[in-house]
Amino acid sequence: RIMNEGALYVARALKRNRSLTSIDLSVNEISDEGVIHLAGALRQNETLESLCLACNFITDTGISELAKALRINKSLTFLSINNGCKQLGKTA
Repeated sequence: RIMNEGALYVARALKRNRSLTSIDLSVNEISDEGVIHLAGALRQNETLESLCLACNFITDTGISELAKALRINKSLTFLSINNGCKQLGKTA
């Protein structure tokens, strides 16, 4: 599990990414803190088409940040934040 610290490193890489089109970060104990970093990266990334964040600890705050990023990002066409693991909104 990469948790929030790992999400920060992934976000840094996504800001420079020019080839990765899909990433699955499901079941990684990422909370709003990590999602905020990822949302920041999505504002700059122009290649990522698919992002899976299912089964993490994301609340309305994280979802709101993702929504703001998607207003800017034009490449992402698939985003999964489903609650199939019953962790959505749970704190780590």
